[in-house]
Amino acid sequence: MENKFYKVGQDGGTFIVAYFFNPVTKEHYSECVRDYDYSDCSRDNDELYYMPIDEEAAHEYRKFCGVVSVGDTVRVVKGRKIPLGTVAKVVRTYVFRDKYGRYVTTYAVFEDGRKTSVSNCEIID
Repeated sequence: MENKFYKVGQDGGTFIVAYFFNPVTKEHYSECVRDYDYSDCSRDNDELYYMPIDEEAAHEYRKFCGVVSVGDTVRVVKGRKIPLGTVAKVVRTYVFRDKYGRYVTTYAVFEDGRKTSVSNCEIID
């Protein structure tokens, strides 16, 4: 990857913020790209608003932040169902919610079909 900033995410709502990351220097920043509360469009930046998200840079950003995602190799460091020290590759992640729709945890599913919470894992390079 080049030594430049890539768009790695964007929020929604009336105040829209885009997130940028440089995978080489590990620098990151955020910038307002649209604010619907200003009718004169003085805070709108259409070039950054419509810029596509770079998935490769977004994956590097999630890894930099310690967020487990698909394709990462992880080591199980806690929990009771999968032996500690197990190294596996994540093929899928999904959110688990209770019967009232409240967030409980995010699960990582490994190549062999076993699953554990992402809070039980650490990313290894």
